Amino acid sequence: MDKLLIKHMINYIKYIFVKFAELLFYIKYRITPKKNIDYSKSFKKIALICVKPMGLGDLIMDSPFIKTLRKHFPNAEIHLITDKDIFDKVNELDKIIILNGNIFELLKEFYKLRKENYDLGIVMNRCINQTIYLELLNPKYKLGYLAGWKILANFRLKKENLKFTKNEHYWNMALKIAKSLGINNLDEKLIGVDYSESVKRNAKKIFEDLKLDKNKKTIVINPFVLWESRKWNGDNYVKLIEQIHNDFNVVLYGGPDSLKSVEYIQKKLKEKNINIKSVAGKLNLKEAIYFLKFADLFITSDSGPMHFAFLMGAPTLTLFGPVNPVYRLPKNFKKYKIYDYLWYHDFKPLKKFYNYEYEYINKEINGLKAIPVEDVKNKIYRFFEKGERFY
Repeated sequence: MDKLLIKHMINYIKYIFVKFAELLFYIKYRITPKKNIDYSKSFKKIALICVKPMGLGDLIMDSPFIKTLRKHFPNAEIHLITDKDIFDKVNELDKIIILNGNIFELLKEFYKLRKENYDLGIVMNRCINQTIYLELLNPKYKLGYLAGWKILANFRLKKENLKFTKNEHYWNMALKIAKSLGINNLDEKLIGVDYSESVKRNAKKIFEDLKLDKNKKTIVINPFVLWESRKWNGDNYVKLIEQIHNDFNVVLYGGPDSLKSVEYIQKKLKEKNINIKSVAGKLNLKEAIYFLKFADLFITSDSGPMHFAFLMGAPTLTLFGPVNPVYRLPKNFKKYKIYDYLWYHDFKPLKKFYNYEYEYINKEINGLKAIPVEDVKNKIYRFFEKGERFY
């Protein structure tokens, strides 16, 4: 049997299992008797959950909800429980609890955290794993995407039957939880993050050690993404850099898993007598986020590093595969003038758009190879010709 077909079948079996588990939780939370409570008196200690398999970008896109929650519960103690050690200090959070390990180790860690005696636990993103972790945490009140796309709770919500439609901005997923609590004044901006002096110092040193031409603008390129459907061909990056390297400093970027892609690009360019600097694998996660402050322009596929750039306010050109860009770029992104995109669909119309489920079944769907190198190059030059703005 074809390996790709087997892979699709395994993904589909996982999908069916998740749907069945969601149905069980849905029945549980629909039939649970619910009472009216005073939120301000009942929610004194709140736990927000975002752990694997949710990604780094998912947590960053939850941050407008975190800001909104803090504004409306100023006296509550709010903890973030996550496996994503990407923040040093966030004003809206009283505590960040970092958990590490595989799914079984995480289950044990959540059970241990019962001693915190949370009043309210919130699953901010649809993911059955998060619901299971919440059950083990066992707060008095439970809220969020506990079984699919509808917001559920074991208490009376001020707005019932709110649902994420799959075809709206991803930030809305968490923000609709705020609406279910009767909060209408939503904060639609990302949180501000303050990194330690050591993170800033190390990132700055790595940037300075590149010894770039100070008379040229610096373009940082992230060529790697795990999803085949969001990957631009390595040879396209080679062609792009070949055409722009005389006018700009070009720096390749990524984590340890990007090294193979980065080394391929460097090797191909070296064959053309073009030597390009790289910081791939040289930065820890927090340093990698802060490093983007030194980019005059960041080029990436739709991936975690894209969200790092948004967090740092770094000008970003994103290449999108089957995902509709308006659901993933910052809300009202054009008003910032520093974010823009090229979308596979505009060059080769897609039969199916990504809807937060389909791509998990067929992770090889489409890809974005149809985006021409020339169009990326033109976006870059227009950005700088307009004074480092896209609009």
